[in-house]
Amino acid sequence: MNISEGRLYEAMVEVRVYLTLREKLGWKSKTLSLGRNKVKFSELLDELKDLKGVLEDFGYENFMILLNGRNIRLLDWLDTEVEEGDSIDIFPPAGGG
Repeated sequence: MNISEGRLYEAMVEVRVYLTLREKLGWKSKTLSLGRNKVKFSELLDELKDLKGVLEDFGYENFMILLNGRNIRLLDWLDTEVEEGDSIDIFPPAGGG
């Protein structure tokens, strides 16, 4: 919990998943409390064990993970810091032939 203007509030972040990932997990978005001002993306995944398991099984590098529209590979990858109000969008690998 954080204190702002004399009130307590929780730093929240929204995680959204798409396509087959949504079907596999059974949810399309979750809003999480960070517990502090900033956390690493890898720490955030510890709260989403179902998502973390899928990402590990198929390889993180095969997913497009966007933080506020920016690919985290171009930032600090799994060490990218997530802050209050951020949104994370995760897209599964594209298939086809």
